[in-house]
Amino acid sequence: MDISKISAVGSPKSKMIYHENPEQLHIGTLQKHCYFIPFGADECPFDSRENSSRFELLNGEWEFGYYNSIIDMEDDFVGLPFDKMIHVPSNWQLWGYDKPQYTNVCYPIPFDPPYVPDDIPVGVYRRNYDYTPDGLDRILTFEGADSCLYLYVNGEFAGYTQVSHNTAEFDITPYLHEGENSITAAVLKWCDGTYLEDQDKFRLSGIFRDVYVLSRPKKRLENYIVKTVLSNDMSSARLEFTPFCCDVRAVLSDSDNNVISEIFADDGKTASCNISAPVLWSAEKPYLYNLTIFAGDEVIGERVGFRKISIENGVVKINGKAVKFKGVNRHDSYPDTGYYASYEQMKNDIILMKKHNINAVRTSHYPNSPLFYQLCDELGMYVIDEADMESHGCVEVYNDFKWSRGYNGIALLASDERFKKAILDRSESLVKRDINRPCVVFWSLGNESGYGTNMLAAGELVKSLDDTRLLHYESTHKLDDTSDEILDVVSEMYTSPENMMKFLEKEDEKRPFILCEYCHAMGNGPGDLEDYHNIFYSNERFCGGFVWEWSDHACPLGVTDDGRAKYGYGGDFGEKHNDGNFCMDALTYPDRTPHTGLLELKQVYRPVRVENGENAGSFIFRSMLEFENAGQILDCAYEITQDGRKVAEGYVSFDLPPMGRTEIVISDAAVRFDRETYIRFIFTVKKSTPFCEKGYEMCFDQIKLCDAAEKIQCSDNNTVISLDDSPLYVTVSVGAVSYRFNKRLSEFDSIKFDGRELLDRPMQFNFFRAPVDNDVMKDEWYRAHLNDHTLKNYGVTANVTAEGAVISLRQSFGWSIHQPFAYMDTEYVISSGGLDIRCKAEFSNKVTFLPRFGIRLFVPKAFDRVDYFGYGPYESYIDKHQADYIGNFTANIRDMHEDYIRPQENGSHFGCRHMTVSDGRINLRFTAENDFSFNASEYTEEELAAKRHNFELQKCESNVICVDSKMAGVGSNSCGPALADKYRLPLPNISAKLHMEIYK
Repeated sequence: MDISKISAVGSPKSKMIYHENPEQLHIGTLQKHCYFIPFGADECPFDSRENSSRFELLNGEWEFGYYNSIIDMEDDFVGLPFDKMIHVPSNWQLWGYDKPQYTNVCYPIPFDPPYVPDDIPVGVYRRNYDYTPDGLDRILTFEGADSCLYLYVNGEFAGYTQVSHNTAEFDITPYLHEGENSITAAVLKWCDGTYLEDQDKFRLSGIFRDVYVLSRPKKRLENYIVKTVLSNDMSSARLEFTPFCCDVRAVLSDSDNNVISEIFADDGKTASCNISAPVLWSAEKPYLYNLTIFAGDEVIGERVGFRKISIENGVVKINGKAVKFKGVNRHDSYPDTGYYASYEQMKNDIILMKKHNINAVRTSHYPNSPLFYQLCDELGMYVIDEADMESHGCVEVYNDFKWSRGYNGIALLASDERFKKAILDRSESLVKRDINRPCVVFWSLGNESGYGTNMLAAGELVKSLDDTRLLHYESTHKLDDTSDEILDVVSEMYTSPENMMKFLEKEDEKRPFILCEYCHAMGNGPGDLEDYHNIFYSNERFCGGFVWEWSDHACPLGVTDDGRAKYGYGGDFGEKHNDGNFCMDALTYPDRTPHTGLLELKQVYRPVRVENGENAGSFIFRSMLEFENAGQILDCAYEITQDGRKVAEGYVSFDLPPMGRTEIVISDAAVRFDRETYIRFIFTVKKSTPFCEKGYEMCFDQIKLCDAAEKIQCSDNNTVISLDDSPLYVTVSVGAVSYRFNKRLSEFDSIKFDGRELLDRPMQFNFFRAPVDNDVMKDEWYRAHLNDHTLKNYGVTANVTAEGAVISLRQSFGWSIHQPFAYMDTEYVISSGGLDIRCKAEFSNKVTFLPRFGIRLFVPKAFDRVDYFGYGPYESYIDKHQADYIGNFTANIRDMHEDYIRPQENGSHFGCRHMTVSDGRINLRFTAENDFSFNASEYTEEELAAKRHNFELQKCESNVICVDSKMAGVGSNSCGPALADKYRLPLPNISAKLHMEIYK
């Protein structure tokens, strides 16, 4: 709708005519330039920007008016009183206006570019601004507003801007008068730019980044470019400096403020200086020089990192060394502040990344606050800097309801001339703002928008603006034959390890390969991190990847009675459409509490790996660092355990150059062992750093020194065994233990010790788990009724043999409609040594993926202590146990639950030799023929599977013990490759031998 046609001529509302015109992107804004904050001549330009006398932060309480539709706005809305206040920066949905909507792929509006719905919600922000004329211009800056903004000063239209995550500046001096002034910003929920901002996130609106005014002279430095050029051998460098709009003097100093060089540069001309033996910048050693820029009565502080980014023979190199990006994708997403990321929040994110051995971040899928990049410079983080560009919803538009046209329709706008200017504008804004940031090693054209002529033009523009960095874009899908040769790397998402190896076979492709997204970390996962690590290091052309993603997205739903946050996801806010909990797909919870997946990632990304040496007691330390000597930043201790008990410990001094190997000898490990024995090396921080305190554990490695001795289970043949075989029950008594097998149920419905009942429900075979988010095949489990089957008993025999009392039967498990999903031959042997369970099962063609194979017991709540020898202390699975190590662990069952926001299977422990659950008097001890998994929980798998949120869970009246001969891996199949065969249960035939012993 043409708003001017329904507004009074010349009124503020009549000026709102640009938001459906992709040719009019910015009205009244200043030219794009690099980010900097000027300081007064006598101030320190390297202080925080709040300390600059030229910087005036306008964050805080603003008057606020909300309109459900732009049509309903008054003609002179800028002059009307508002009785509501809102905090800036924030998103208005978190303040009770409108509602959050989570959608991944689909557009939140009808696809009718460049038009948007007529009833566009609008938030109007207003505040007063005091002005005293002093000869300086006032530059009003918005660092982020979603989706577009109309600006009015003292009632006059001052400009318009879009591109939510880019900075917009307005010179408001002509509109100001001495004294109190009024600034009004009308922010629209949608505009034509919405078609280019279809990122996978909660859709929120408003002024969500800092707002400030800069006071600047009329003749001023408007822009500058800093470029570092290194010699081939990295022994010398040249600093090139180009100012725009005024002449400047610049002084380069080292980090100790020793002057290195002085540069005089004229407007628009490049001046340079040479530096011998420069200290180079990398993520591991983020050394920064200080460049102090004197421009008239302004002084500007710029941090400079000398580093070279290159590709040689298909290998990405930094400072001449091949690198692996151990990265994550990060959104600006916080449950309390929405899109707003404060300096403290960003710093805490980066520190947490560094503490988990992450060295790279992709700003998915838009530029971050400029402060984020300064933090990455200082703390050391490689950055893929991404334009605010995604048109993923085009793939839904292009397809019919049967999805018969494939995925290439994602590129609908990639060659659409109507959006060429807008797409180029987004790439230009990205590069011009962040061009001086050492941390940025890639420019990225955007995300999941397909490839076409517009993207090619954007790539050409980026290359014309900066020739020192690499160009990235994931361009798999396109509707034409536009060449993607301009891209410096081949970037893909969720490619399986097998298909990555096939990439190397392409004779016509010589570029490096990067996974811009991999190991979708949704819920209990990811389970294939180590597999990808091994692939990355199998060939230098693989330069690493970026796990999806850093933090779960959530909007608050309140708190529980006991004070826990209640987090909401898609579908919790009455949205028109949503994508459920697909936003809960990360390495941390919304409050940045690490998932076990982040702990797994930390170990996979560890800086040192240990292998067995050739001789007894010798070990090889292998560095995964590219620039640091690990021995200079890490201490190493070791401990040797036998059957989980520590028998020796000590410290190791070592020297380990970057990507080098060194052999160390541990005399304690050279002796002959006769029991299951391990040595664990623990690497801790040698001295405190800006992101880590001294003594913090960065990683560990565990090596087996000796296998376990063969298990021999002995029974007391003199113990009297009593067996009573009645029509419906077999009752067996051995010492203080009595067992009752219910033939009708085909299960033990009673096990007593000294007359005390240990089972609250019958002991069952167990094939089902509460689906994890990666269990995309879960519907087949429900169709086969793994979760609620009925049993058929084909006959029970019971007798006493030399082994003990033997109960044998054949049974099947099934439901209606189909054949039984499994037939099983089972033998229970009861002796003074306990209960042996031996079973062989054959599964039908209805079961192609079996989540688990074991037994389930419901025991009284008093049985709440668990002791186990296996992988701990965190949850562990066959494909997810790098963060764990073999040892003896003790836990209370109430502490063994991993509280995923969408409940699912959790808390299992893999690779166990034995496990005991106890009430402090009676012990139930479980072992198996081979290593097994177990789970001890206050929740049933049915309860976990039924509830949408963790705060809805109801605890079982019993403690639930699952002992699994095998548990399937968790993988990353929610948005990634299917679980590898090696992590699945063998089908159709599977067998197990479990043992349970009961004693005081």
